[in-house]
Amino acid sequence: MNAPRQDLRARHTRLQDYQAMLARRLREARSLPAADSYLALQIGARHWLLPLAETGEVLDMRQPSRVPLTQPWYSGLVNARGSLLGVIDFSLFCGGAPTPVQPGSKLVVLSRQVERACAIVATRVAGLRHAPDLGLPHGEAAQGHDEVAAWEGQRFADRDGRDWQVLDVRALLEAPAFLQVGRSAA
Repeated sequence: MNAPRQDLRARHTRLQDYQAMLARRLREARSLPAADSYLALQIGARHWLLPLAETGEVLDMRQPSRVPLTQPWYSGLVNARGSLLGVIDFSLFCGGAPTPVQPGSKLVVLSRQVERACAIVATRVAGLRHAPDLGLPHGEAAQGHDEVAAWEGQRFADRDGRDWQVLDVRALLEAPAFLQVGRSAA
């Protein structure tokens, strides 16, 4: 009977160790040139890079409290250290499917400015990436994007050939569509 409890404690300890390591690496990476350091996230099927200079903290996933008469992509509010934080399903906002939430999913705070901060749901935090370790995606010149959102920055590919899209947090937080959280009662 003690074995399941010990397994649970061991998993909890490993999770705490991982979170401590990620927090340490975030602090270390912030000492590097900000333009070259990114927090890598998987949001649904897409992979995003958030510039560390524009990224707040990474929080454990929790169910947001719904807010009536808001856009479908506005998941609701969570209490983060005594402050209310709006939670965005960024995949839905971009016109995709809802972001899958699984064990290990996180809320990633955008902006270090408290008055502008909100969080996006990340299916998975994939650690840190640095620009020198990334290259242009294969076929970049051949791919033409019909419509590129203002918050979509440069695209990269990692050594495994996985495409990464830089998220321009400032442009997102200033986008009129993003600022229009409410919807009419009609």
